[in-house]
Amino acid sequence: MKVCRGCGESLQSEAPGRAGYVPPHRLEGEDVLCQRCYRIVHYNEVAPAAVPQERLRDLFHRLATERCLVVQVADVVDWTGSKIPDLPAVVGPDRLWLVVNKVDLLPPETSYDRVRRWFEQQLRSGGVEVERVFLASAAKGIGLGILLDALRTQRVPVYFTGAANVGKSSLINGLLRLQGRAEGPVLTTSRVPGTTLNTVTIELEEGRHWIDTPGLTAAYRVVDRLCPLCLKSAVPRERIRPRIYQLQAGQSLWIGGLVRLDVLEGERQPFVCYVSNGLPFHRTKVERSASYYESHVGRDLVPPCPECRSRIEPFAETERVFSPGPATDVAVAGLGWISVRGRRCRAAIRVPEGVDVEVRPAFL
Repeated sequence: MKVCRGCGESLQSEAPGRAGYVPPHRLEGEDVLCQRCYRIVHYNEVAPAAVPQERLRDLFHRLATERCLVVQVADVVDWTGSKIPDLPAVVGPDRLWLVVNKVDLLPPETSYDRVRRWFEQQLRSGGVEVERVFLASAAKGIGLGILLDALRTQRVPVYFTGAANVGKSSLINGLLRLQGRAEGPVLTTSRVPGTTLNTVTIELEEGRHWIDTPGLTAAYRVVDRLCPLCLKSAVPRERIRPRIYQLQAGQSLWIGGLVRLDVLEGERQPFVCYVSNGLPFHRTKVERSASYYESHVGRDLVPPCPECRSRIEPFAETERVFSPGPATDVAVAGLGWISVRGRRCRAAIRVPEGVDVEVRPAFL
C-alpha cells in the first residue's frame, strides 16, 4: 500500500475528509503527498489530525523488541512537556540518545555547555540514563554536523521519537540536507502538533535507514489544547526575549489567558518569564485578577480564543513557598517557564486543569 512521503499516512482516494486523501488521478504517481500535506507545504495551511492510539502502542512494541537506536528529540523551551516517562524503561540506556532541539530560541548569552550539563543533571535526578546528549537547532543548523557524524556510525535502524511539535521531522530534514540527500524538505512539517501521522522510513546508503515517528500528544501540555491560530502566538518561532516583572505581595500576572501567577506573601522581586514573544502579559491586583480574566479573555488575554476556551478552563491552583537561595523555575508543560529569583515568597500558580507544573532548579 502506498503511503504519503510527508506524514506516513496510507494513501486513499475514496474519502476526502479522511487522512491520506489524494485525488484519484494522483494516486498512481510517484513520491505522492496526501492532500493535507500538500496544502501544508504549498499553502501553509494547518490541519490537525489525531494519531490512533493503537499506532502508538505498536510503535512502543517495536522499540522494545527491535534491535535499533532510539533518538528522543526534546524541545529546549519545554523540557517538562517533552519527557516521555515510559520510554527509558522500554528502550534501555544503551539504545537511547537525547537530542535537545531548538537551542536557537534561547537568549544569545546562553552557554551551551551549561545547557548540556543542566539536562544531564535533570536526567540523573529523574533516574533516567541515556547513552549520549546532543544540543541542536534544526532551524539554524546548530549541532547537526556533530549529530550526523554520530549517526553515521550506527548500523541499526534509527527511530526518531518525541512529543508532538518538538521538531523531529525538521531535524531529520536538516540532517538529510546536510549530507546532500535533498535540496528541500522531505518530511512535512508545521507548527501544529501531530503533523506526522504514521512512521515514515527514509532509506540511506549501505542499507541503513531512519524512521520518523508520530509525535505524542497529551492533555498535560498547554499546546495540545490550542487551535492552530492560537498556536501561532503560543509556540516560540524566534529567539525568546525574557520578560521581567517586579512583583510584590498582592499582585497577579497573567500570561495570555493561559497562566496566572499570584504573589501572596514576600518581598518585591523579579519574576523572569521565558515564553513565546507572541504572548501578551497583564499585571493586576490579586483581587481583580479573576474579573479581569472574565472581561478580557479571548481579546486582550489570548490565547485562548473562544474556540479554545472550553479546553483551557477550568483552572487548577498550585501553591508554593519559595525559599531564599538559588533561583528556581516554575515550568508549565507546553508553554515555557517563570524564573523566581531567590527571595522568599509564597505564590499560587493557576494553569488549565490537568496541565503539568514542575518546580525545578533554574535553567538559565
